Amino acid sequence: AHEAQSMVDAARKNSVALMEAMWTRYLPHIYKVREILASGVIGKIIAVEADHGQRLADYANPRHWEPELGGGALLDLGIYPVSFAHMVLGIPKKITATALFTDKGVDSHASAIFDYASGAQAVLSTTLSAKTSNTATISGELGRIEIDSVFYTPTSIRVIMHDETSTEYPRVYEGGGLREQAHYFSEVVQRGDKESALLTLDETVAIMKSLDEIRKQIGLIYPSER
Repeated sequence: AHEAQSMVDAARKNSVALMEAMWTRYLPHIYKVREILASGVIGKIIAVEADHGQRLADYANPRHWEPELGGGALLDLGIYPVSFAHMVLGIPKKITATALFTDKGVDSHASAIFDYASGAQAVLSTTLSAKTSNTATISGELGRIEIDSVFYTPTSIRVIMHDETSTEYPRVYEGGGLREQAHYFSEVVQRGDKESALLTLDETVAIMKSLDEIRKQIGLIYPSER
């Protein structure tokens, strides 16, 4: 995280336009989620749940499994639920994490609970060993937002109120969604902005610090760090 902060500081001084590669932030259904949250319709946020699990045991891509390449579930898959929790609730006050490891010394499963000053909690999980639901839910005192699988790609969402009335927002998007970040980046450059308003440099570093704290707690240390 210290090295990342130094890179960000240098980028600011050199007026370099940077955008963190969390392309989910720029998708239409995430814009809708932000709009719903801003409206206050579901009330004070109580809980966030998100998971990202893929069955990668059948694939021999070294970047998933080799410590020298930064392998493991957390940094490859877990970044999505962690970034999602930051988008909804901000920086956690406390993180509690646990994990299981492969015989090569990278995490095959990892889970974390983020506690917030508001009293809210985020429960996040990731795994390389099984294809999980890959959904996300934001629960408030008045209702909840459900994001269907796969929550970090273009998908459908719904708002379900405490009386079980619901509003559906079906997926109408064509394509995988990666182009949206490229379009947004083009706009940032044309405006002369130094960072993305949807994912600032400070938030990028905050997310990385949360990942570092999870790694510290579960004992995930890469060869270059020893």
